[in-house]
Amino acid sequence: MLNKILAAFWANTKRMDDKRIATLTMPEGVYESNNHEYMSDGHKYHQLDVYYPEGAAQKLPVIIDIHGGGWMYGDKELNKPYCLTLAKRGNVVFNMSYRLFPEVTPDEQLRDISRALQWIAANLDNYPCDKRSICLTGDSAGGMLACFTAMLSVSEELRKIYDVEDFGLSFNAVALTSPVTYMDDGSLISVYTKHILGGKNYKKQKWAPYVNADKIVDLGKMPPAFLVTSSGDTLALSQTLKTAKLFEEKGIEHKLMNWDKFDGKALPHVFPVLYPESEPSGKTIDEMLAFFKKYEKQEEII
Repeated sequence: MLNKILAAFWANTKRMDDKRIATLTMPEGVYESNNHEYMSDGHKYHQLDVYYPEGAAQKLPVIIDIHGGGWMYGDKELNKPYCLTLAKRGNVVFNMSYRLFPEVTPDEQLRDISRALQWIAANLDNYPCDKRSICLTGDSAGGMLACFTAMLSVSEELRKIYDVEDFGLSFNAVALTSPVTYMDDGSLISVYTKHILGGKNYKKQKWAPYVNADKIVDLGKMPPAFLVTSSGDTLALSQTLKTAKLFEEKGIEHKLMNWDKFDGKALPHVFPVLYPESEPSGKTIDEMLAFFKKYEKQEEII
């Protein structure tokens, strides 16, 4: 019954997203290579796209994006306007889909993402990718998946806990936009996230003690992190601030952009992804790309 109620909620969200996306102007001058199967099982969610500026004559920084949607909604098309905007700014952008709840739980989504990253690692030379600069982004539920994926890249122990293979990529930095990085901390949102984890039965899983950010960050060196939230982020403001505080306490390099209001209006949950053309989104993207540039390596990292 609960799954039917949630499915109806996300169906309505899709209708609103379709209307919103229809109002956006897609950036011109971006080459698209779409619908690559990163697994050979024919599943519609085991696909990714690659975007970069047309006529790119030099190697470009790489950004890998993981969409949000409460772990049970969305695909790569949801974040396409945002990813095309990042590509227009001079990046090679990989935009992936992954299977959704209730077909799978977040641990299986992390395994899907790891397979996508294996494909990306094996195909970087097919695109104008600068291997010195590979960064990861995610928003909302995708922010949680990006945070955990960043830790999976540096922690063999966490890979064993989540049954994830080494995907052969390291990340210079990660950007987390309104990340829901605490899935079972007793907060109101935990009522939803614990259901996504599998309900009461999830406690039997070996990864059950490792569903909150504070339980994984000591298992390896978290890459530098850029965090974004806003006063109108009713879903994840507290989660983002809690994550920033954790990173401060642990000495993890990070930068927090917490917008108050712009032109007197509060900015909504994951606003840079929803409205990449807006002025505050443009400023946020500028700051994110500058943060990524700061951690660009001088030597190839894979």
